[in-house]
Amino acid sequence: MHSVKLNIQDSIYEHIMFLLKNLNTKELEIVEDKNVVSQKTKKRRLNAISINTKGFKFDREEANAR
Repeated sequence: MHSVKLNIQDSIYEHIMFLLKNLNTKELEIVEDKNVVSQKTKKRRLNAISINTKGFKFDREEANAR
């Protein structure tokens, strides 16, 4: 028995699946058929929080007491 993993473009996907499904089903089993989303199409958005520290005096003794 052999296992084959293919990365194919959407343009030929239907042709490949048609070919595989028309082969002898006793000798072939389609184990996994999943759609992979390209990483280029995913956009991540990062949100930043700004803290206004103008006029704040840092007291090390007070911070150490916490």
